Amino acid sequence: MKLYFSPGACSLSPHIVLHELGLSFEPVQVDLSSKKTKDGSDFRKINPKG
Repeated sequence: MKLYFSPGACSLSPHIVLHELGLSFEPVQVDLSSKKTKDGSDFRKINPKG
């Protein structure tokens, strides 16, 4: 499972729940101003509304 997040956004809650339940997930940081993930991928391919 991938958890797309932006620092300071509301994605901290699901991150905590996943961690507390011991579920494996891949955190993927998103820059909301450039609409790109940390590796440079276009986030709008996953979420067209950004």
